[in-house]
Amino acid sequence: MNKLVLTKQQVSLFVQENKYRPAAGTEKISRCIDGRYENETDLPALAFPGADAGELALIFATAQTYGFGVDRAKAYKALLATVGDKKQMRFHSDSHADKKEALSGCGHIKQMKLDAQAYGLAKEDVDFIVSSFTKLREEGVAETDLHGEHGESAVLLIRGEWGVYPKGTVKGETGDKRTEVFVYHQTLVDLRHREFAKELIAAGAVDLGDGRDEEYLYEVLCDVSETHLMETARRLASGLPIFEVTFDKDGGFDVEEVGKV
Repeated sequence: MNKLVLTKQQVSLFVQENKYRPAAGTEKISRCIDGRYENETDLPALAFPGADAGELALIFATAQTYGFGVDRAKAYKALLATVGDKKQMRFHSDSHADKKEALSGCGHIKQMKLDAQAYGLAKEDVDFIVSSFTKLREEGVAETDLHGEHGESAVLLIRGEWGVYPKGTVKGETGDKRTEVFVYHQTLVDLRHREFAKELIAAGAVDLGDGRDEEYLYEVLCDVSETHLMETARRLASGLPIFEVTFDKDGGFDVEEVGKV
């Protein structure tokens, strides 16, 4: 797959051809920002680095960053409650990766293994995540295998109720070219974090200290979420343009270039 760097016009055409209404019942189901997912009708629109493994990493990093206590096992149970059922937990590997452990082909988790400190994590946090999702896989929860080399040509930040498939065709100087994009669904990620904060409090998974409540936890989760997104983007998508795509309820949208990785 030839690597491209998309322009605003190309992104607008890409989104027009690849927008979709998320299937009913997929609201709590996630996928990674990885552009190698197939454009399937039931593809979750909720796109977040590392999918549910990345969400677990997020609460550990937020606790480290903001100096409050977290019980890893209770946080994992809170994540299960947020998703709704362990069968709805989503995590991925690579078709060519060593399958001894889960998440072996997930670029987001791989970067955490290489440099946990950059993500605000301790090695023990990363080990807990890998072991938890390996056990989940052993219990019969399917780990998605993504195929092929990365060919992403832009980073899309989505706002609104619509999703965007990661694979599509754009017009280039020498004709139509197939390409992929990284997708981060800001609206659905924010909703996920709000629900996760609620479940963390209910499970007694965090010790926030005096004067800190669920709203505080939600806000700091959102803050560290952006840090994790950009840390992995710098490592896997360096130099690519970042576009914000804002949908209205009917599927109309605006595209704005907001920077580069």
